[in-house]
Amino acid sequence: MHYLWLGIFWAMQAIAQLFFAYGSRTPGKGALGFILGNVFGASSIVFLMILYKAMNPNLALGLGTGGAFLCAQGSIAVLFRVPLTPLQYGAMLAIAAGMAAFSIGGKAP
Repeated sequence: MHYLWLGIFWAMQAIAQLFFAYGSRTPGKGALGFILGNVFGASSIVFLMILYKAMNPNLALGLGTGGAFLCAQGSIAVLFRVPLTPLQYGAMLAIAAGMAAFSIGGKAP
C-alpha cells in the first residue's frame, strides 16, 4: 500500500510543478498556474502524512521528495520540450540510486 501512496504523492507533486511552470511561462496565466499548483501541491501533503504513519518518517520523506523531484523533472522535460543533458540524466540516476540505497537502509522502525 505504501507504493500507492507514494505514487499518488509523486503524481500530485509533478502536476503541481507543471501548473507552476505553465503559469510562469504562459502570459496571463500566472494566477491560474499559481492557484492550481497550490491546490495539487498542498493537498498532496495529505498523502505524505499518510506515509509518515505507514513507514519510517525519514524514509517517507526521502522517497517522497526524491521521487516527486524525479517525476516533476521528467514531466517538465517532456511536456515543455526541455531537453536534458547527459549530466542531468546522470544526476537523476544518482538520485534514484540514492533513494534505493536509502530504502534498503531504512527498514528499521
